[in-house]
Amino acid sequence: MQPLSADMKAAPRMASLDAKGAARRRFTRIGAGATGVILTLHSQPGMAGTKAMCVSPSGFMSMTVNASGSPQDACANNRSHGYWKNHPEAWKTHAGIDYNAKFGKVFAATGRHAGLADVTLMEVLDPSDTVKAIDHNNVAMQTVAALLNARAARYAGVPSILPEERVMEIWNEFAAHGYYTPGSGASIWSGGQIAQYLESTFR
Repeated sequence: MQPLSADMKAAPRMASLDAKGAARRRFTRIGAGATGVILTLHSQPGMAGTKAMCVSPSGFMSMTVNASGSPQDACANNRSHGYWKNHPEAWKTHAGIDYNAKFGKVFAATGRHAGLADVTLMEVLDPSDTVKAIDHNNVAMQTVAALLNARAARYAGVPSILPEERVMEIWNEFAAHGYYTPGSGASIWSGGQIAQYLESTFR
């Protein structure tokens, strides 16, 4: 696995949120009250109501209050896989990543994911039936989006609830074992739960 090359000069900030995203942010702030924190939900199979959360994996699992400052801002610049799929020009300018880079050059592509090695990152976000058969829980798809968000936050100089090293940790454990453990003593997450958690950090 080779590291991505990236010019670490600050890139332009991403476009402001659309009306729907702004409404979500206002709702989050109102619901959190003056403390500026957000309660998490317990992680169980079939988790519901997790959209617009902004918590670490361990916080998402344990129903505790996220202790980081202004946690809603730590996801404010995050975009969905759909955004990145439809804005290929933003990959390089905001995250320093080439959308034609091979998945296997960025992430581990072994075992049941070996078929993704020569697939481009963009093809993982906009998958063919062949890619869907390999990534049937959309873990690779959401991991690519999470990596773009983490790199974009670093470029913009803003905090991120899910930094690049944690994104890679999640994928590497999942690729090796088929699950991810969000914290010491926590129940393991299936592929579907991982994908749902990653998507919950998108705006």
